[in-house]
Amino acid sequence: MRRGVGELRFAVVLALLAVVGLAACTSSPLKPANPVVKPIAADKTAELAAEQQQLRLVITSHSKDFGNNLATLHDLIAAPAFGSLSVDDQYEALLLAARKSTFLKQHELANEYIARAVALPGLGFEDQAAALGTAREIGNWAVAVRCLTSIAHQWPERLGNIDSRTVTQVVYGANYLPRNDKFLMLQALYAAHWTLKWGIEPSSNWRDLTILLLERHSLQEAIDVSAHVMQVYVLVAMRADRRFDAVVSARPAQFDVEVAADRQLKTFQALSDEHPNSLALKARVMEALLHEQHYAAMLAASDSVMQEIETTNYPDKLFDDYVEEHDTNLYLRSVALQREGRADEAVAQLVEASREGDINQLINLASLYCALDRPKDALTVIGPIGPNRTSGYGAMRVEVVRLRAAVQLGDRAQVSRSLAYLGVHRSDAPRAYLYALVVAKQTDRAARYLITELEDEGLRQGVLLDIQEYLPTPGTKTELEIEAQWRSVIARRDVQAAIHKVGRVESYHLEAP
Repeated sequence: MRRGVGELRFAVVLALLAVVGLAACTSSPLKPANPVVKPIAADKTAELAAEQQQLRLVITSHSKDFGNNLATLHDLIAAPAFGSLSVDDQYEALLLAARKSTFLKQHELANEYIARAVALPGLGFEDQAAALGTAREIGNWAVAVRCLTSIAHQWPERLGNIDSRTVTQVVYGANYLPRNDKFLMLQALYAAHWTLKWGIEPSSNWRDLTILLLERHSLQEAIDVSAHVMQVYVLVAMRADRRFDAVVSARPAQFDVEVAADRQLKTFQALSDEHPNSLALKARVMEALLHEQHYAAMLAASDSVMQEIETTNYPDKLFDDYVEEHDTNLYLRSVALQREGRADEAVAQLVEASREGDINQLINLASLYCALDRPKDALTVIGPIGPNRTSGYGAMRVEVVRLRAAVQLGDRAQVSRSLAYLGVHRSDAPRAYLYALVVAKQTDRAARYLITELEDEGLRQGVLLDIQEYLPTPGTKTELEIEAQWRSVIARRDVQAAIHKVGRVESYHLEAP
């Protein structure tokens, strides 16, 4: 079907329903005295046209007064005549109903409508893309994954028209579905040669596809896919995991981490030179420098960005993604200043980054205050962050800050409350929970949970990455004490036995992730 996502077509749905179906529901029965169908009276035609015009005004204005319209849509979709309409018209009505249900937070109804919409035959690219966006918005990962898989199979050349952030969100959402659904989607994306913006390989996704192929005993395909894994820490985690041994041994050069780190830095530097208007790429360069502990070069790169910004009153014209990426660059500048021992300047950068109330930057600032033994300042920063202002993952990060502050203040009651919350919600951020146990010096519990993560195939990659041996990182006394506690947990005999059962620990000339 050829159609954009405009909703004016829905007027046709109402018109057809009015003619075909709703007349059967009138209070007075029709009299079949004459088998010849009579033309619609002029006054009825005018009335219908007026109703269509009114609906056009409502739809095109994107009015928030959707309640009555949703009830009308629900009745029309339930009418017997609805199935006799064209697929185009049914699709438009169902997608519009899903969107309105979403707006009214009637998610169960929205899920029903979107599932019916994508089940229609003969949907085109625009149809699938529109349904993908709506399914992602309401968190219906089953429908979103189905749409994305169909697009990758049928229109691989148009996959690039879909924002890569949407694709990555859907790929993440596939973790909540049966593994075969994720496998088929990743396989389709790989066959379509999908990459992130600027041709950057989605390394963690190809790592996931590699393990899924190994589970199916498709070793050669797994080796081929692994050749597209470029991100340094993903390569480290794969080297550490015995499940990938056959792939790593088949391509030892691919898994040379130091070579990969240098290659990654050069790739991002070249891309940044090619796209000077991108702050995101400049951030990637700074991150790559951080990985190799080139702190002075990282700070110099940040200084260069700041100087460019200060030369203009219109930084959003200088950098295409200034609004989205400026705070991230301030955060990375703060990290570089921390590593160089310039704590006060690091705090100032995060204060600036969090000025607009960005939750991530507020949490970063509060975490820095904890590292600097300023727990009361940390609590002041996170105070306004209520449970409705962040995701489950974000709420876990906030609670970790609250725990760290409580430990420093000697508030045992709050330590207990925070540990209880983090324990109940640990599935939202398993790594945060383990870190919290270390901070609270609950070493026995930390060891038991670390072993649990190693035994869990879904969590294993994350914990194996964290337990590798990295170069010492400059830090405050508090940070170094926490690092020492962490290493003491890893060194325990029971933990070491669990590690060697599923993986290994190696040393790298890299900053800890």
